[in-house]
This record gives sequence, structure tokens and C-alpha cells, in this order.
Amino acid sequence: MGALVHAGLAGHATPDADEAAAQATPATSDATGLLVDPATQTRAGIATAQLVATAQAQGETGYARALDAGPLAAIGAEIESARAAADASASEAARLAALAGADAGAAQREVESARAQARADAARRDLACQRVTFEFGAGLAHLGCAAVESLARRAAAGQVAILRLDFPGGAPQVGAAVQVDLTPGSAQVRVLGPAAAGDTQLQSGGALALLTGPQAARVGVGRILAASTAQAGPVRAGVMVPRSAIVRADAGLFVWRAGAQNRFERVPLEDGKAGPQGWFVPSGKLQPGDRVVASGAGTLLGLDHAAPAPATGDE
Repeated sequence: MGALVHAGLAGHATPDADEAAAQATPATSDATGLLVDPATQTRAGIATAQLVATAQAQGETGYARALDAGPLAAIGAEIESARAAADASASEAARLAALAGADAGAAQREVESARAQARADAARRDLACQRVTFEFGAGLAHLGCAAVESLARRAAAGQVAILRLDFPGGAPQVGAAVQVDLTPGSAQVRVLGPAAAGDTQLQSGGALALLTGPQAARVGVGRILAASTAQAGPVRAGVMVPRSAIVRADAGLFVWRAGAQNRFERVPLEDGKAGPQGWFVPSGKLQPGDRVVASGAGTLLGLDHAAPAPATGDE
């Protein structure tokens, strides 16, 4: 009788143990995706959004990088110093030439020496201006030598950021519009001209642009930003993915696509392009009508990392 009672208690204890185990592991991961029970979804604030069809003119995707304006400030100071010296030398040469012409005690030798000094100071001024082209690129030199010091001051105040734009197909044309993803938000800049040197990874020539306004202060030096050009050409069909649905992990971008029976699948974003409304993704792995997690996507990533793999028959 005791053995029967014991067996009966053990039989009733098994479902309780299974229920406790289920509560302790609210999510499991396997080859079909991440399985999350409804209660955990509610606690995590998981909400989905349906992707709608859209189309976009085919452009090129690259990246933008903010340059350090410190060397530009040094060049600006050198230009100002050389300009002051050149102006003073030119004035002195003109004064001595006037005295010599009036036979007021200035020797011709002094006049020639002053003119030589004025030419040397002018050459140093011109060389200081050319440093902008050598160190940054002809795109920035188009602004003119007189604009360098002002540009450096504005950059130090966070009013402007100097961007280097790189695209696999080469630098865009001067004046071309480039969309830069700032996450959140985006900004459009205009290409000034070529950069000083090519990119070692893309093996392509870069271009320079200026990002002005309050958004410039958000761009840190060396920060890599997604960039795209809007070119007239073939139109691609795709979907617009909300920014809140995008997760950055494992050196890439992906979204969680909601499936049947409380399952969520990681779908990488391939050939996506940032825009004001979100990310345009060509039709492929993502299709119009798919539902993606627009709220709580980061929580799903944490659950996926912590989720145990389902036990196999051997285990």
C-alpha cells in the first residue's frame, strides 16, 4: 500500500515539475526560430507591425565617416599667420619703393630685399592654403582659403561636421545628394568634391561633404554612418522596415519575423537602405504582409541568447 501511495504522489509531482521547468524557461531556440510563450511576450511588451509594399529608385549604398577638424584648425591658424606676414611684407615693400622713388633715403637694394621678403611670405601663405587640398581634398579647397578658419571654428562649436563619403562604385559627382543615416533620423548632404586619398578597404576614391545644423553635433569623429545615393534608374520593389524593428548584433542588422505558434525568426537585412521613414529592403527574405517585431525586438535578442536548446532523444 505504501508503495502504491508513493507511486501515486510521484505521478502527481511530474506535471508540477514540468510546469515549473516551463516557467523557468519562457523561451527556447531551435532551427525553426525562437519559441516564446504568450505570457512572456506580454511581459516583454512584444508588438508586431505588418510590412507594406513600396518601391524605390535604385541607388548605391556606401558609408560616411566624420573627419577630425583639428588638423583643419591648425591649417587655418597657419593661413592666418602667413597672410598677416604677407600683408605686412607687401606694405613694407610698397613703402620703401615709394621712398626710393621720392629719393627720401631708401636705397634700391633695400627695396629689392623688401620685395623678395614679400614674395617669400606670399608663397608661404599660398602653401598654407594648399595644405587643405593635400590633407583633406580638393572638395574642401573649393570653399576657398579664406573660409578655412571659419569652418574650423564652426566645427569646434558643433555647427558643422566634415564627412568623407565612400561608395564601392566610386565617388559621386559634385553636387550629388547623399542620404546619411544618423539613427535616429537622417540627413541629406551635397557632395563638395573629391577627398585627398582613396579608401584602403573599398579601393575607391572618396568625396567630401558638410553636414550643417543641429544634427552635426551628433556625429562623432570616426563614427561610421550608412549612406546612399538617390540615382535615377531602375525601380526596385521592396518593403519599408520600421527603425524600431531593426536589431544590431553579430556585426549585422536583422529583424524578428513573427510566425505561427509563437515563433519568431531572425531575418537579416540585405542590401537595405536607410531613409526618413525607416529602412527600404528589396523584396526577398522579407515580403509585403510579413509581420515583424516593432516593439521589444531587443528583448527577444536577450531571450534568444539565454534560451536553452531543446533536448534531443540522445540527451
